[in-house]
Amino acid sequence: MIIHAIKAENVLKYTSLNINEIPECGVIAISGPNESGKSSIGETVCFALFGRTFSLDVGELSKIILWGETHCSAQLEFSCGDGQRYRLERYLDNAGNHSACLAAMGSVEVDDSVVRGVDKVADRVFQLIGFEFDEFVESFYLAQREITTPHPHSYAVKTMAGLVTLEYCGTACQEDRDATIEELKQRNSEVAEMQTRIDELGIDPGLLAGLESEHREITQRMEASQRLIDDLDSASMAYQDAIPKREQAYSKRGRAGFLGFFCLLLALLTGGAWYLLVKLPEHAWSISLSAQVANLIPDRQTEVVPWLLVGAGVFAVLSLILWTRRILLKKLALSYAETALTLSNSLNSLASLSQNLKEHKEHEQLQTEVSENPVEESAIAEEQTPQAIDYIAHDKLKEHIIDWHATYAEVRDGVAHELTLLNMGVEGEKRRLGQLDQAISQEQERIDKALQLQEVLADLKEKIESRQRHIEICQVADELIQGTTREVSHQFNRKLRGLVSKTLPLFTENRYEHLQIDDDLSVRAFSNEKRDFMDLEEISSGTQRQIMLAVRLALSQELAGRTVRGEQFLFLDEPFAFFDEMRTRCALTVLPTLSDELNQIWIVAQDFADDLHFDYHVKCDRSFQSIPAS
Repeated sequence: MIIHAIKAENVLKYTSLNINEIPECGVIAISGPNESGKSSIGETVCFALFGRTFSLDVGELSKIILWGETHCSAQLEFSCGDGQRYRLERYLDNAGNHSACLAAMGSVEVDDSVVRGVDKVADRVFQLIGFEFDEFVESFYLAQREITTPHPHSYAVKTMAGLVTLEYCGTACQEDRDATIEELKQRNSEVAEMQTRIDELGIDPGLLAGLESEHREITQRMEASQRLIDDLDSASMAYQDAIPKREQAYSKRGRAGFLGFFCLLLALLTGGAWYLLVKLPEHAWSISLSAQVANLIPDRQTEVVPWLLVGAGVFAVLSLILWTRRILLKKLALSYAETALTLSNSLNSLASLSQNLKEHKEHEQLQTEVSENPVEESAIAEEQTPQAIDYIAHDKLKEHIIDWHATYAEVRDGVAHELTLLNMGVEGEKRRLGQLDQAISQEQERIDKALQLQEVLADLKEKIESRQRHIEICQVADELIQGTTREVSHQFNRKLRGLVSKTLPLFTENRYEHLQIDDDLSVRAFSNEKRDFMDLEEISSGTQRQIMLAVRLALSQELAGRTVRGEQFLFLDEPFAFFDEMRTRCALTVLPTLSDELNQIWIVAQDFADDLHFDYHVKCDRSFQSIPAS
């Protein structure tokens, strides 16, 4: 940044300040006695650039207004590395109103090149010149004060060394790490709470499987019981229907047998009579038989004999038919034995099912007594065991059924009693199924809740692992940042020593050539005479100021090379105070040759020797209210 013009009204000492046509390079002198307003020029530049001065705090900014006036303004024309000139205007009144405007000279005012507002102007100025107020007063602007060793931890020195970004990253990394540690504490607390809730559920891995297994068994028994009820009812109805049919079949069989036997006798009698009359007519029985027929049918004796043979055949055929019917009716009656057997088998199945149900109930009651699971005890109540079957009456009924001695009423009442007992068992199983359904539903809800908690727990543990990895990364990053900070600081100090080693011999007439600058920026000078490093306390005050001025100039060169990257002005207010004339002349001779970047050097002093030549000279006086003087 190079200054081309300075204008101000009612700023500090001056009602009007107008310094124009300032050369872009060379030494610009400002001279005058004490309280003549020399420092006011530097303070005006500082106010125009940053809206504040070195000698006044931000809260005391209204003191920059000339005593007795209500407002002030400052205008600064400068150029940066891009060659573009800018005009920076700033206004302040005693009511605290503060405004600023920055415009690229030669541009139309409505263009984007015009920036208004204190904050926006400050941002734009930083973009253009590459430094802020703190770096400015620690490098390019030496206010009227004692030249001291720069503070190693100041923001300006860190900026010059390139440590600000590293420090910001380190701070952000540490804050991130601390926040992650706090998050980990919270996550661990949530994990402990979640684990407690899971433990309180007390999930038994085998309980649900046992309940479902029992549910399947009861369902199968109910299905078997229902089939048995249907079978027993059908078999009972079939048996009851078969009783009269069987009795009727046996009755018809008896009549058919009797009639068949009677027809057989008639066939034998008629056949025997025919044989005697035809084949043995001289037999006594034949003669007796003929006499009887003659007495009965005197006119048709000869016609009766053939009919006897026909009658024998007819009766024989009827006998055969009746005996065949008897056989068929017997088979029909015997076929009802299958019905009795089916009913008997159904009764046997009922007895077996009843026995299995009784054993299951006894086993279930035993399990309930020894169970300690709260869900099983609360959801599955003890069932009342159905009334047991009277096996004596049961066996007697089966015998009567097999023997067909059971009456219709006996079968009906006996089977009805058995069905009643079976239905009672089925109803009990249904109630048990309802309780099991409820228990399974409750256990499934508990398991689902436990699974949800497990998922949340797993997610929390995954987040904890991620956060722990993040902390490890932060630790590694912090170590890398610290290592980089040490290396950058070391490189900065080494470069600073190199820059000082070029200027220090020129300031001290080659009596001091090397400085030892530690990480804390403490300075020791190497004396060619003593061939050893000396503390500043061992050196004269004039030499100390020469050394500190060399360090300040080295910082300025470093900042110019790092951030400005172009030509830069340097404002030194009373840098040669307490210098003798020889040191002053030597310093003025050396300053223009120090750096390719520090081209415009402003020097403030009470007076200069008449034979010294400057590229621009501003003379001040206590009587001047304006520059140039009216």
